[in-house]
Amino acid sequence: MGESIRRLIQAIRFEREAFVWMDFSDRATGDAVIFIAVTQVLLIIGSSGSVLGPLQRGGLIGLAYEFLQALIFWLVFAGITYLASRHLFRGDASYAAVMRIAGFAYPTLLMLLAADIVFNFPLSFILGSVWFLAVVANGVRYVADLPVPNAWLSAVLGLAGWLIVAAIFF
Repeated sequence: MGESIRRLIQAIRFEREAFVWMDFSDRATGDAVIFIAVTQVLLIIGSSGSVLGPLQRGGLIGLAYEFLQALIFWLVFAGITYLASRHLFRGDASYAAVMRIAGFAYPTLLMLLAADIVFNFPLSFILGSVWFLAVVANGVRYVADLPVPNAWLSAVLGLAGWLIVAAIFF
C-alpha cells in the first residue's frame, strides 16, 4: 500500500510519473477502489458529525447506498470523461486509465468538507471540485496526449454529465 500512497501524493501534486504508472498498472484499479471507499467513509463521517451518524440516519441500507453512489459516480464520471477525451477530442486514453485517474483523484473531494464549513453548499461544491478536476485533467492530458484546454474540458464534461445522470436517477 506504500506504493499506492506515494502515487496518490504524486497525482494530487500533478506529477506525470503517477499518471504514467496508472496508465500501465492494472493494480492501480484496485488501489483506486480502496481510495474511493476510504474517502467515502471520511466524507460520510465528516458530513454527519460522528461515526454512527450514517447508521442512525439510514441504517446499513443507507450506508450501502452511499458507497454504491460513490462507485457509480466513479464509473459514470470516468466514462463520460473518457468519451469526451477519446471521441470528442481524439485523444489516446483508455477507459481503464481514465477510471484509475478518477479514482486516485477522488480523495481530493475531501475538500468539499473543508469548503462546506467555510462557505455555503454551491460555493463549497465548486471549490471542492476544482482540485478533483485539476487532477483528472492533468492525468487525461498525459494519458490521452491532449492539450491542456481539451483535457480540462473533458474533465468538466465528465462532471457535467454526472450531474445530469444524478439529477435523473438520484
